Amino acid sequence: MREHGVADQSSAMRRGPSRRALAPLALAALVAGPAAAQEAPASLDAAGRRLVLNGTGVRRFLGIPVIRGALYLERRSTDDGAILASPGVKLLRLRYVVPVPRSRLVSGWEDGFREGCGCEMPADFRARLRDLPAGQVEDWLFLADRGEIAYAGEAPVRVTAHQGRMMLASFIGPDSGSNGMRRGLLGLD
Repeated sequence: MREHGVADQSSAMRRGPSRRALAPLALAALVAGPAAAQEAPASLDAAGRRLVLNGTGVRRFLGIPVIRGALYLERRSTDDGAILASPGVKLLRLRYVVPVPRSRLVSGWEDGFREGCGCEMPADFRARLRDLPAGQVEDWLFLADRGEIAYAGEAPVRVTAHQGRMMLASFIGPDSGSNGMRRGLLGLD
Protein backbone atom coordinates (compact mmCIF):
# COMPACT_ATOMS: atom_id res chain seq x y z
CA MET A 1 0.00 0.00 0.00
CA ARG A 2 1.31 3.45 -0.87
CA GLU A 3 1.58 6.07 1.83
CA HIS A 4 -0.87 9.02 1.89
CA GLY A 5 -1.94 12.09 4.54
CA VAL A 6 -4.22 13.63 7.66
CA ALA A 7 -7.27 15.78 8.67
CA ASP A 8 -9.74 20.46 10.98
CA GLN A 9 -13.29 21.17 10.52
CA SER A 10 -15.10 23.76 8.48
CA SER A 11 -18.58 23.53 7.02
CA ALA A 12 -18.09 23.06 3.27
CA MET A 13 -15.11 20.71 3.54
CA ARG A 14 -17.08 18.58 5.96
CA ARG A 15 -19.70 18.26 3.25
CA GLY A 16 -17.23 17.34 0.48
CA PRO A 17 -18.13 17.87 -3.15
CA SER A 18 -21.32 19.95 -3.44
CA ARG A 19 -24.71 18.38 -4.05
CA ARG A 20 -24.71 20.21 -7.39
CA ALA A 21 -21.61 18.23 -8.35
CA LEU A 22 -23.33 14.94 -7.50
CA ALA A 23 -26.70 15.58 -9.25
CA PRO A 24 -25.89 13.91 -12.60
CA LEU A 25 -24.63 10.84 -10.76
CA ALA A 26 -28.14 9.78 -9.77
CA LEU A 27 -29.11 9.20 -13.39
CA ALA A 28 -25.85 7.35 -14.05
CA ALA A 29 -26.55 5.07 -11.10
CA LEU A 30 -29.97 4.18 -12.48
CA VAL A 31 -28.39 3.24 -15.79
CA ALA A 32 -25.51 1.35 -14.12
CA GLY A 33 -27.81 -0.73 -11.94
CA PRO A 34 -27.01 -1.99 -8.41
CA ALA A 35 -23.37 -1.99 -7.37
CA ALA A 36 -21.65 -5.03 -5.96
CA ALA A 37 -21.09 -4.93 -2.23
CA GLN A 38 -17.80 -3.37 -1.25
CA GLU A 39 -15.46 -5.77 0.44
CA ALA A 40 -13.68 -4.25 3.41
CA PRO A 41 -11.12 -6.42 5.21
CA ALA A 42 -11.21 -6.34 9.02
CA SER A 43 -7.65 -4.95 9.09
CA LEU A 44 -4.86 -3.84 6.78
CA ASP A 45 -1.35 -2.38 6.90
CA ALA A 46 -0.66 1.25 5.95
CA ALA A 47 2.31 3.54 6.66
CA GLY A 48 3.93 0.82 8.77
CA ARG A 49 0.90 0.45 11.05
CA ARG A 50 -1.75 -2.21 11.45
CA LEU A 51 -5.13 -0.50 11.01
CA VAL A 52 -8.53 -1.92 11.97
CA LEU A 53 -11.82 -1.36 10.20
CA ASN A 54 -13.73 1.33 12.09
CA GLY A 55 -16.80 1.19 9.88
CA THR A 56 -18.24 1.29 6.37
CA GLY A 57 -20.77 3.67 4.90
CA VAL A 58 -22.50 4.75 1.72
CA ARG A 59 -22.92 8.28 0.36
CA ARG A 60 -26.21 8.49 -1.51
CA PHE A 61 -27.72 11.09 -3.79
CA LEU A 62 -31.49 10.95 -4.27
CA GLY A 63 -31.41 7.59 -2.49
CA ILE A 64 -28.94 6.08 -4.94
CA PRO A 65 -25.49 4.87 -3.77
CA VAL A 66 -22.73 7.08 -5.24
CA ILE A 67 -19.68 6.29 -3.07
CA ARG A 68 -18.97 3.43 -0.68
CA GLY A 69 -16.34 4.03 1.98
CA ALA A 70 -14.37 2.18 4.63
CA LEU A 71 -12.49 3.95 7.44
CA TYR A 72 -9.45 2.31 9.03
CA LEU A 73 -7.86 3.56 12.27
CA GLU A 74 -5.16 2.41 14.69
CA ARG A 75 -7.91 2.03 17.32
CA ARG A 76 -11.68 2.03 16.76
CA SER A 77 -13.57 5.16 17.76
CA THR A 78 -17.06 6.59 17.34
CA ASP A 79 -15.89 10.14 18.26
CA ASP A 80 -15.39 12.21 15.10
CA GLY A 81 -13.60 15.00 16.99
CA ALA A 82 -11.12 12.59 18.55
CA ILE A 83 -10.47 10.89 15.20
CA LEU A 84 -9.87 14.22 13.43
CA ALA A 85 -7.58 15.47 16.23
CA SER A 86 -5.59 12.26 16.48
CA PRO A 87 -2.09 12.23 15.00
CA GLY A 88 -2.48 8.49 14.39
CA VAL A 89 -2.55 6.92 10.94
CA LYS A 90 -5.98 6.84 9.30
CA LEU A 91 -7.06 5.46 5.92
CA LEU A 92 -10.29 6.23 4.10
CA ARG A 93 -10.86 3.89 1.16
CA LEU A 94 -13.49 5.03 -1.31
CA ARG A 95 -15.07 3.08 -4.15
CA TYR A 96 -17.13 5.05 -6.67
CA VAL A 97 -20.36 3.21 -7.43
CA VAL A 98 -21.21 5.32 -10.50
CA PRO A 99 -19.01 7.12 -13.02
CA VAL A 100 -18.12 10.69 -11.99
CA PRO A 101 -17.12 13.27 -14.62
CA ARG A 102 -13.99 15.32 -13.92
CA SER A 103 -15.91 18.59 -14.27
CA ARG A 104 -18.15 17.63 -11.33
CA LEU A 105 -15.19 16.67 -9.18
CA VAL A 106 -13.34 19.93 -9.94
CA SER A 107 -16.31 22.20 -9.23
CA GLY A 108 -17.25 20.34 -6.04
CA TRP A 109 -13.72 20.34 -4.60
CA GLU A 110 -13.10 23.99 -5.62
CA ASP A 111 -16.14 24.97 -3.56
CA GLY A 112 -15.08 22.69 -0.72
CA PHE A 113 -11.54 24.06 -0.44
CA ARG A 114 -12.66 27.68 -0.77
CA GLU A 115 -15.47 27.42 1.77
CA GLY A 116 -13.88 24.82 4.05
CA CYS A 117 -10.40 26.16 4.62
CA GLY A 118 -10.41 29.50 2.77
CA CYS A 119 -7.74 28.15 0.43
CA GLU A 120 -7.36 27.27 -3.20
CA MET A 121 -7.46 23.66 -4.27
CA PRO A 122 -3.81 22.50 -4.46
CA ALA A 123 -2.59 22.39 -8.07
CA ASP A 124 -1.36 18.80 -7.71
CA PHE A 125 -4.76 17.73 -6.36
CA ARG A 126 -6.58 19.48 -9.22
CA ALA A 127 -4.24 17.91 -11.81
CA ARG A 128 -4.97 14.38 -10.60
CA LEU A 129 -8.74 14.74 -10.92
CA ARG A 130 -10.16 12.96 -13.95
CA ASP A 131 -13.29 11.21 -15.14
CA LEU A 132 -13.77 8.29 -12.78
CA PRO A 133 -15.33 5.03 -13.92
CA ALA A 134 -17.73 3.09 -11.73
CA GLY A 135 -15.64 0.84 -9.49
CA GLN A 136 -12.70 3.28 -9.19
CA VAL A 137 -10.94 2.90 -5.83
CA GLU A 138 -9.27 5.84 -4.09
CA ASP A 139 -7.23 5.75 -0.86
CA TRP A 140 -6.89 8.77 1.41
CA LEU A 141 -4.07 8.19 3.90
CA PHE A 142 -3.90 10.64 6.80
CA LEU A 143 -0.61 11.04 8.65
CA ALA A 144 0.35 13.50 11.39
CA ASP A 145 2.16 15.82 8.97
CA ARG A 146 0.23 15.43 5.68
CA GLY A 147 -2.50 13.77 3.71
CA GLU A 148 -1.93 11.61 0.64
CA ILE A 149 -4.64 10.77 -1.86
CA ALA A 150 -4.19 8.16 -4.59
CA TYR A 151 -6.24 6.25 -7.09
CA ALA A 152 -5.52 2.52 -6.89
CA GLY A 153 -2.12 1.74 -8.37
CA GLU A 154 -1.04 5.37 -8.82
CA ALA A 155 1.38 7.64 -6.99
CA PRO A 156 -0.27 9.74 -4.27
CA VAL A 157 -0.80 13.50 -4.28
CA ARG A 158 0.06 15.27 -1.03
CA VAL A 159 -2.03 17.84 0.80
CA THR A 160 -1.25 19.62 4.06
CA ALA A 161 -2.31 18.05 7.35
CA HIS A 162 -4.92 20.81 7.74
CA GLN A 163 -6.36 20.20 4.27
CA GLY A 164 -6.41 16.48 4.96
CA ARG A 165 -8.38 16.99 8.19
CA MET A 166 -10.87 19.14 6.28
CA MET A 167 -11.27 16.44 3.64
CA LEU A 168 -11.77 13.67 6.22
CA ALA A 169 -14.23 15.90 8.09
CA SER A 170 -16.28 16.11 4.88
CA PHE A 171 -17.06 12.43 5.46
CA ILE A 172 -17.14 12.02 9.27
CA GLY A 173 -17.67 15.53 10.69
CA PRO A 174 -21.00 16.71 12.14
CA ASP A 175 -21.76 18.75 9.01
CA SER A 176 -20.93 15.93 6.61
CA GLY A 177 -23.01 15.87 3.43
CA SER A 178 -24.18 12.31 4.13
CA ASN A 179 -25.41 11.18 7.52
CA GLY A 180 -25.50 7.56 6.34
CA MET A 181 -21.86 7.65 5.26
CA ARG A 182 -20.86 9.47 8.48
CA ARG A 183 -22.65 7.04 10.81
CA GLY A 184 -21.33 4.04 8.94
CA LEU A 185 -17.68 5.20 8.93
CA LEU A 186 -17.91 6.04 12.64
CA GLY A 187 -19.27 2.55 13.36
CA LEU A 188 -22.55 3.93 14.69
CA ASP A 189 -24.77 1.75 12.50
